[in-house]
Parts: sequence; structure tokens; C-alpha cells
Amino acid sequence: MPTDAADEVANLLAEHGKELEERSAQIREAVVALEHREERARELHFRVEQVLRDGALELDLRQAELSNRSAELDQREAAVEQAEEQVESRRRTLGAVELRTAAAARREDAVRLREQEVERRASELAERAQELDDLSRSPTPAASRAVREDEHVALVSTPDRYRLVVCPGPPPDPGSIVELDDVRYRIVRLTASPLPDDDRSCALLEADLEGPG
Repeated sequence: MPTDAADEVANLLAEHGKELEERSAQIREAVVALEHREERARELHFRVEQVLRDGALELDLRQAELSNRSAELDQREAAVEQAEEQVESRRRTLGAVELRTAAAARREDAVRLREQEVERRASELAERAQELDDLSRSPTPAASRAVREDEHVALVSTPDRYRLVVCPGPPPDPGSIVELDDVRYRIVRLTASPLPDDDRSCALLEADLEGPG
């Protein structure tokens, strides 16, 4: 009996030892597997951190590039606005120049017309003076009559016509300056009155363009 019991106990111990060894082997395998998993987990964690660092660096680079492009776009927009302002300023300047050019052209046309009108009036005045000289030199019954001294007539050139003005006293000498209606005139010459049967003298007047002094 004791021998059998000891054998049985030994067998039991052997079985339990074998089970323990098997469990130990399983535990060692599990530990090794866990260690492999932990190693892989560490590798994956390292790779994830590396990817995150690379991604953050790339994001920083792109953010800097976007900032540079934004600043460049701002500069271009400012340059475009400045160019538009310059174009608008040049357009206004050109419009003002065109207006001044047109006004100058109109003034030149007006001055040219006035010059032509002055030349025409001067020619008419010269012709009229020649006619009066011819009348004064032609032998007429009135030429033998005495010239009146109490008044005379003045032939005055106005912007739209010629007019005769009766003035008191004898006519001033040629070259003298007289005033009619607050306008200064110079005596060009003296001649006979162009009026029929008029025994008064006639003074030819032209505007004094030089003025006083």
C-alpha cells in the first residue's frame, strides 16, 4: 500500500510537473509573443511619430509657402491698384490736355477771324480815307467856301460799322489823342466832310491800341 501510494504520488507529481512545464512553456511563448507585440507596437509608435513629425514639417513648409504667396499677391494687388490710379490720372490729364488743346484751337480760330476782320476794316478805312482825300482834292463849289470852325465831324471805326460823330470846335491836329464814349482815339488825318454840302472838316479816328504812356 505505501509503495503503491508513493508511486501514485510520484506519478501525480510527474503529471503536475509536466503540466507545469507545459504551462511554463505556454507562458514563455505568451511572454515572447507579448514582447514581439510590444516591439512592434514601439516600432509602430515610432513610425507614427515620425510620420507626424514629417507631416508637421511639411505643413509648416506649406504654410510658409502660402504666406509668401499671400504676401506676393498683396504686393501684386497693390501694384495693380497703383497702376490703375496712374492710368486714371493719365486719362484725366489727357482729357484736360485735349480740352485745353481744343480751347486753344478755338481761340486760334477766333484770333484768326478777328485778325481777318481787322484787316478788312483797315482796308475799308483806307479806302474810305482815299475816297475822302479824293473828294477833298476834287474841284467842287463847296471847296471855295470857308471851312467852319465852330464844329467838325469825326469818322470813327466801330466793331460793326463806321459812324460819324459831330464834335464841337475845330478838329485837333493829326496825331492828337481824343476820347469818345470813354474810348481813346488817335487823329489819323484831316479831310473834308463826306456829307453833301457840308462845309465842316472831317477827322479820321482810329482806336489808340497803345493806350496811355
